Amino acid sequence: MKREIALAISLFLLSACVYPLTLHSKDGQTLTGRYRFGAGDSGLIQVTGPGDELLNGRFVRVARATFVENYEKIFGRGAIAVYGPDAAAYGNPFAGVFGSPSVLSDVAHGETFDRGAGGSEVTVRGPLFYWTASLQGNQGTTMECYMIGSSYTGHGFGKCKSEAGHEYSVEF
Repeated sequence: MKREIALAISLFLLSACVYPLTLHSKDGQTLTGRYRFGAGDSGLIQVTGPGDELLNGRFVRVARATFVENYEKIFGRGAIAVYGPDAAAYGNPFAGVFGSPSVLSDVAHGETFDRGAGGSEVTVRGPLFYWTASLQGNQGTTMECYMIGSSYTGHGFGKCKSEAGHEYSVEF
């Protein structure tokens, strides 16, 4: 049954606009993945994990307060900083009307484990969207992911943590 679900998700990912994402571990391991949008503020994610295990799952959009609370439970207090009004929750009525679309812009700061970037801080400006995802591998691995992105650029960052405790920074 799991094999059929993985195959269906794989075919679904291949049949639409697919975007890349990259995961980096603290020890230098790099995993690649992809995602695509679906209906109702959701979509599908597929990551090629260690040992070429395929991890598949669905991401859903969540409220900022819920996202930050859960992110800090998993990765520790202060692991992410989000500033500005939650413009994504209300829209930005001033965007494009009175000049700068950043009147109600959100900003979020996090960290990346990408050694090529020096393991530095990443920043994304919004309005922002917040996603959570639970991934299940075809060899039994599970991973929880939290991602935050810019509605302006579509790019963002986040973190994933496996049930074994391995953490990965995510960039998309």
